[in-house]
Amino acid sequence: MGEKLNEHAREANINWEQFSDDDITLTFGMGLHPYSTTFSTTPEGEENNKAVKDYFTDLTGIEVEYEIVSEDKFWSETESALSSENNPYDGIMNGLWPSGGYHYGDNGTAWVRDLIPYINDASLTDKKWLRMGDYRRQTIEFMSYPNADGTVELTALPNGIEFYGGTAIHKPTFDTLGLSEPTNFAELESAAKTIAESSDVDRQGIVSRTSSATLSAANWGTMFKTYGGEWIDRENRTATLNEEKGVKSLERFGNMLNKYGPTDPGSYDWYKNNNAYSNGDVGIMYSTPQTSGIVDTEVMQETKWLPPLEGPDGQDPVADTWVWATGITATSDNPEAAWLYLQWANSRMANLLLSTRQWEDDGPRAGYARFDYIKDQIEQGNAPPVPGEGYIEAFNQGMDAVPGGKPDKPQEYPPVPVDTPQNMNIMRRAAGAMSSVVSGQQTAQAALDDAASTIDDEGFLSEESIPQRYVADDRFLDRDYGQQYGTNGN
Repeated sequence: MGEKLNEHAREANINWEQFSDDDITLTFGMGLHPYSTTFSTTPEGEENNKAVKDYFTDLTGIEVEYEIVSEDKFWSETESALSSENNPYDGIMNGLWPSGGYHYGDNGTAWVRDLIPYINDASLTDKKWLRMGDYRRQTIEFMSYPNADGTVELTALPNGIEFYGGTAIHKPTFDTLGLSEPTNFAELESAAKTIAESSDVDRQGIVSRTSSATLSAANWGTMFKTYGGEWIDRENRTATLNEEKGVKSLERFGNMLNKYGPTDPGSYDWYKNNNAYSNGDVGIMYSTPQTSGIVDTEVMQETKWLPPLEGPDGQDPVADTWVWATGITATSDNPEAAWLYLQWANSRMANLLLSTRQWEDDGPRAGYARFDYIKDQIEQGNAPPVPGEGYIEAFNQGMDAVPGGKPDKPQEYPPVPVDTPQNMNIMRRAAGAMSSVVSGQQTAQAALDDAASTIDDEGFLSEESIPQRYVADDRFLDRDYGQQYGTNGN
């Protein structure tokens, strides 16, 4: 597979060997995730025992090392490294939720580099080969942030795009119990209740990510927004997640997972959530289809993915989202070399690798940043199929339900405050509240009251913490998108 990446790379009109005499070793800080393990893996049948990323060295003469940290520690350790005077990383695995904080860095001094100059440097980038036009405009907008002088910076190059709050149903379980596919949250809870209480199947009703880790708030985030909840009041700079609509969403989510989920429901992270469904412990997984690569292949053949559900009064779905990406640190001594690696590891062929299983006993996948390209390759028979019935439809409808990043609707903010440097601090408190309700420790009102008070008391919403430029409605409407991001002609 590594040689396929290099064959694809050689189609680009750039000199991949331009730094081959400079004795460069790049170090990337990576979370434990399929994006990291895929490139660190030696494919089945490889006689030379080379990991996929080592083929980049064959192409360029540049060595690449990964330091992989478990998901529960990755974000805090990355922030510590980026803020340090001795940051060891040339690049980092970035994500949508913390990227605003990485851009703001130390009081406006960014921890990561703007990628636009590298995209527009013809000695480093062949735009027709890079194909930035494969990405949803919304995705690139979300990963971009404003400077004090009005310019905009792109903080990372995407490799995976997800929507949260999709529903995986185990078809044999639904058939055995005569259940209809849920279309709204009330029907979802009713189906979970029926499964959990039935003696005809040996499963609990439903599982989701419900631990107190920040990203575990993501699936509930879709329910929260579909109910009409708002995390913060941007004008008055106060937390509002404890208002009625938000509370009602958490009452339903918490009750459903507490009563009809597995034992110790407040402990379920990404892996435990997926494994519960893959192992046959539950009949429903309320999660993101893009992480379903971790689910057992045979189980996926028995699964159907549903798009985001309607709200309690027929409200249109409002979906939460995430972007996995890679950025270059401000402290790297070799940013141009790091950019070559970013291009190679996030190219069309690399994203195909990241999105589909490629060899015998290949690991789980989580890519799909270049979704239409991947879908076309699958339809042409150039890759294994995507996981699960209904996946493509659920993905497209889910991403269409994500607010924000749309030039024709500038009043729409992102589903969580990812446009601010304080998103992780805000959503960390939200996740803690959610987990405490799911585990039965607090009521939804009390938990969200506590979270709102902490957000306000800690000053996360002050203008010092969030300069006004980060919350301006029109911050992306005054420049040529194609020129900035190299999508012209793609």
